[in-house]
Amino acid sequence: MEYEIELEHFLTKSGEKSKQYIHLRLERLSYQSILHIVKGRMLERIRTNRDSIEQYTNFEEAQARVTGLIKQLLKEGFTPQDVKILQDADIKYANLRTREKAYVYDKAKWHYNDDYPKILLPFQAYVHTGMFVTWLIINNLLFYKIADEYQESIHLVKQGKMSGARFFEKHLDGSLSSNDLSEEGNAFARQYLNKDDNVYLTDYIDCLAGSLPSEYHVQDSLENYKKVELIIDERYYKFKNFNI
Repeated sequence: MEYEIELEHFLTKSGEKSKQYIHLRLERLSYQSILHIVKGRMLERIRTNRDSIEQYTNFEEAQARVTGLIKQLLKEGFTPQDVKILQDADIKYANLRTREKAYVYDKAKWHYNDDYPKILLPFQAYVHTGMFVTWLIINNLLFYKIADEYQESIHLVKQGKMSGARFFEKHLDGSLSSNDLSEEGNAFARQYLNKDDNVYLTDYIDCLAGSLPSEYHVQDSLENYKKVELIIDERYYKFKNFNI
């Protein structure tokens, strides 16, 4: 016997850079009720989502839970919407993905200009984005095909035996684009590592290069990565909670 949808609610809250949404769907079978709670953000080109499920043996209890959630969301500034908005958005995102070119977050060769210190090896231009690549690998946010293709190197990065900068150089040719990240990874990187407002680079410089001649002088070490990892983790936590 299949589940029947008894209740469905969709609420949104507009922000400066994205629209938060909550999708509540209550399904009932003869012996239990299942409440699906999907939270996420609708950005310009992508929708993020986090799913959770709650099980109830009593439908009235599940219904009361939904009512309580809606009351709380209304207090937080959410507005009830037609769930068709979500369906239409997903169609739009699918069409965009088929049409748009890859968004390039960074290329090592972009940094070989008059400002690049002549005394440094070219590899130093890979280090800053390479540390972000390390974080992506550890958090499983690379595109699944890349993760499958380079399993051995990814395992080495997670063990601390290969740096993300070396992975960036060897397997991504020193270019990090939207084609290399998962949907969740892209949603985060679009806000944190975009070319117009590179918050990550500011964090990186403040954390590791404050007393150095330039950001290119930062050594590609696990110790340095661990320092900047704490900051990226905090940014990601805020992103997941709608406040990067």
